[in-house]
Amino acid sequence: MKKICMFILSTLLLCTACQPTPEVEFVVNKGDDVVEEKLAAVQDGTAGEGRQTFPDRWDEGPETVNDRLTLTVRAEVVVKEDGLYPVYRTRQHAVTQEEVVALVEQLLPPPTSVTIPVDTKVDWQQSYQEWLDDLAEQQAWVTAGKPQDGMDRDEAMMSAEEIDRISKEYQRLIAEAPDELTTTPVSDYSGLKLNEGARVYELADGSKATVEAMAYSSFVSIDVFKGCSGSGYIYYQYTYEREKELGEVKPFLTVKMSREAAEEALHRELDRLGLSGFTVSRAAPANLCVIGRNDSQRPQSAGWGFQVRRSYGGYPLSAVSFMDSRALLYGDQDTLVYNRPIPDEMLEIFIDENGLQALRCLNPKEVVSQESENVELLPFEQVQMRIKNALVTGMGTAKLDQPIPCTIYRLLLTTCTVRVKDSDDYYEMPCWVVFFTWNDGQADLVDNPQVMQEALILNAVDGSIVHGEYGY
Repeated sequence: MKKICMFILSTLLLCTACQPTPEVEFVVNKGDDVVEEKLAAVQDGTAGEGRQTFPDRWDEGPETVNDRLTLTVRAEVVVKEDGLYPVYRTRQHAVTQEEVVALVEQLLPPPTSVTIPVDTKVDWQQSYQEWLDDLAEQQAWVTAGKPQDGMDRDEAMMSAEEIDRISKEYQRLIAEAPDELTTTPVSDYSGLKLNEGARVYELADGSKATVEAMAYSSFVSIDVFKGCSGSGYIYYQYTYEREKELGEVKPFLTVKMSREAAEEALHRELDRLGLSGFTVSRAAPANLCVIGRNDSQRPQSAGWGFQVRRSYGGYPLSAVSFMDSRALLYGDQDTLVYNRPIPDEMLEIFIDENGLQALRCLNPKEVVSQESENVELLPFEQVQMRIKNALVTGMGTAKLDQPIPCTIYRLLLTTCTVRVKDSDDYYEMPCWVVFFTWNDGQADLVDNPQVMQEALILNAVDGSIVHGEYGY
């Protein structure tokens, strides 16, 4: 499997032979006003009425599509039950300090003091010693005649001038750092500031919590971690098991809480916080950890980690995470286009037996308008045709010795975010997420949260590939 993927990627990046013209034109990021025309037709009352239906399954092949692809389809087709497909216009919400304070006040009891973590003299001295140890190890390695791959001895050896410069910089940082952290008495969260780093609060019940809020033009993150005296981290069990197989040993507390109990608590918390319209897109056993120096982690609690997303129009969401396929590239060497959607609004929440212990709010949006209650989607026959063509044309430009086997095992009609042309706004648009794997057998990946599954993402209205930067 890995060899196949590496072969595909090397073919994509290195080969420059002419690409055969596909049997059916497949246009990336159409931008030809098809979406706007269909939305206008709905608003004029000339289209978009009634239930739109799709089959429950798509089974086909194996079929040798051409000299690059052998396709097998054994796919469930997951769609909305009511057959109505709305479109919303949204934009990134400009989070204010007041909104962050209000959210934190809902999550945490009143504080008694606050500490703003910075590196003290002891921290910088430790970092300096670690750098010296690494430098000595590297120099011994080079002296023994074993420099890093692709580097000769002179390149691998740091010059005396560079060593002296870095040493002086460490000495300056040590001299300017505080001897210890300063804790300030507080009675509320009004001092929270955007983009000023993490703050550790001592709470009235004697526990601690870390809060950090970042709000930039293209990225927003609000993090609240209970019981943590530093930056928190939701460490999933499937990540722990995968790292253990690779020889990495990290501590992990056994999760005894059931998913049913955790999900009941999750929905109670969402209702309490007034966060309606969110649906669970991922759930797995997890630990809440504190990240220490050198990326060390200390588990604080065992429970469940949930990712929840806003389901505009009540679309079904995937029970597993997917990534846009990096093995599919479209265009020529100078204008390669990745199949990559804009990240959508998401909450990551950690629940243990004491309730909600951590919340990460990423990229909140606000609804500008509902553009359609039921936009016209492409017929399923055209969807099938475009999927095949997308896989073929995305396989690269060279003729392979033999076709690569590909299996499609799920089609999910859900909401993805695409840019509105010539605007900073977005459409929350019905899109087909096509899950596939590079093998010649029935995929065993369905509902397996341990695998970030490959997917092709198509706009269900015009059939183009969803791409975050260039629109549709």
